[in-house]
Amino acid sequence: MHIKRSVYILVFFISGFIHAQNYVIYNVQPEDTPKSIAQAYAISLDELYRFNPDLKNVKSLDNQKIVIPKKSSNNLSFVRYRVKTKETLYSISRTYNVSIEDIKAFNPQLYQKELQAGEVIRIPAYKLPEEYQNVDFNESIKNSNFSAFRHIVLPNERKSDILQKYDISAKDFDSLNEGIIEIQSGQLVKIVRPEKENEGVDIASLDMALQFYKVPKKQTLYSLSKEFKISEEIIYRLNPIVRAEGLKEGTIIKLPERIEALNQAEKIVDLESRVQNFNDKNLALLLPFSLQNFEGDSVKPKQILRKDELLNVSLDFYEGVKLAIKKAKSLGIYTDLKVYDTKRNPKVMDSILMFNSFSDRDAIIGPIINPNILKVTEKLADEKIPVFLPITKLDDSPSHVFNTIPDSNRQTETLITFIDSIVTEKQNLIFITDSTAIDKHEKYKYSFPQAKFLKIRKTYVEAEEIENLLEKDKENWVVLETNQIGISEKVKSLNRFNEGFIRTDPEAKEKETKEPVPGDSIQFDIRLFTSDRNKAFTNVVENKDLSNLKFTYTAISTYDILESNDIIEEYIRKNGHVPTRYTLRGFDLTYDILLRLAYEGTLRKEEALSPLTEYNENRFGYKKPFMSDAYENTGIFIIQYKPDFEVEIINSNRN
Repeated sequence: MHIKRSVYILVFFISGFIHAQNYVIYNVQPEDTPKSIAQAYAISLDELYRFNPDLKNVKSLDNQKIVIPKKSSNNLSFVRYRVKTKETLYSISRTYNVSIEDIKAFNPQLYQKELQAGEVIRIPAYKLPEEYQNVDFNESIKNSNFSAFRHIVLPNERKSDILQKYDISAKDFDSLNEGIIEIQSGQLVKIVRPEKENEGVDIASLDMALQFYKVPKKQTLYSLSKEFKISEEIIYRLNPIVRAEGLKEGTIIKLPERIEALNQAEKIVDLESRVQNFNDKNLALLLPFSLQNFEGDSVKPKQILRKDELLNVSLDFYEGVKLAIKKAKSLGIYTDLKVYDTKRNPKVMDSILMFNSFSDRDAIIGPIINPNILKVTEKLADEKIPVFLPITKLDDSPSHVFNTIPDSNRQTETLITFIDSIVTEKQNLIFITDSTAIDKHEKYKYSFPQAKFLKIRKTYVEAEEIENLLEKDKENWVVLETNQIGISEKVKSLNRFNEGFIRTDPEAKEKETKEPVPGDSIQFDIRLFTSDRNKAFTNVVENKDLSNLKFTYTAISTYDILESNDIIEEYIRKNGHVPTRYTLRGFDLTYDILLRLAYEGTLRKEEALSPLTEYNENRFGYKKPFMSDAYENTGIFIIQYKPDFEVEIINSNRN
């Protein structure tokens, strides 16, 4: 993902000279001449004419505004641009990433009159410094499957070079870039790749996990296909640059992940640094506010708010949505949000769907009540509009539905993958499960057939049953899956067994008292795991015990260990309290949707859905499970208690 980031760095770098305001606007005085102005500002006459070419053609300089460079710059050039119908200074400034004042400065006639269609103006562009002259900043774009994007004109690059590079016609290029009279180095031009009929393999249907791969010296297409066990055609389809330019040493290409790479921790992607689509985003929000309950003279709003939990959830979530839209706006992402009160009534949902069109919406967030969810998914099935379920989950969902709450099975599978990646012969692996965790027991037994297993059929377990499974000469990794308080209470027994090990540990001995304590004769090194940290753990087991046992668990949210950040601190300053779980949920989900749209332009492509992201308390990354049509969120945290009551997210790899 680093490759794409360099494109954005360059875009801002190109405009950096202009934004730095390395010039001044000078109001010409009656006695001034070009020569006297150049002498006064210690610049050459040629430099003055380069910034103000119209000075050569005017007889009088009276009342003119001209540009005076603060220092000589050979890197500044200008793009001649013909204004199109309905274009404004604002739209042109956004297209070229320069300010309106910059455009006016180099086109002084715009101080006196409005912009006219057909008028030719000069737009400042910054040439690349010498050290960047041979760098191809478009490499990631050329090697992408984007259908529409912007190309950065490289030094000495001609229009014909660009046409050949992207296999487009001069007519198509000119229609996309109507106002451009001639291309200049550093300029951004629009490119839309022509649609082609599918040849052979349909990449979109393969649902493959991809990795970036740097082509080594002497690598051939044949050896690459053999190494990754894929056809040359798939390499071509994933990497258009290879088909166009061949396989070159040092090129970064996309390839399916090797099997051994699947066990590696997924990287967290920062989509804020990958924003490239600035079209307005259109969202719809469906929540059960039931605002009709506030109507009438006898209504007591505070009493309703105190009793109506679903209303509070909706209001808090909506607050988070608004915060996300405000945050996205600061990145230049503008959102049109339509809010609908579903009133918890399927008939109202029917009415909303009947009298409103959602065809222009990029995504729908909600509803949260199952009958309404079914109405929405059935009604909008043909339009395939992405529907994100923010709080509830729908089994057997159609392909346009996104379950944003990770499945409990995925939590178990995440823990299995984590343990499998770090377990060695030095650990004694023990699985303790109760009657509510039969499926988990079977998964653990299949994944770790050599481990020890204890199936509890009662609502409690004896300490001796656990002690019989422990070994003194190994690390005892105990995976406990239960929602029975009587069973989780025995975690204290585990800690008692573990305290003997802690007390006799040489490093810990210096910190501990030398007085005898219970358990000194028992020396077990124990670490506790679970895939479901439910009330059987949180309401019964003390944090001290969990810290001593290096308690490790999977979670779909980090709200219980929430860390402060700019969003949370700003909310506290304005509201006097920490945002609720649902406010942060509303923010995280909405902000993630907007960033994915700004990254890929659509939510109907795998490229927009697969990146794993993280915000205040949630992670998002969407994949289709085997034999399922709906997308499931794969964003799971692995959290570990540390000494001194510290808590750490141990799968926090960032890209």
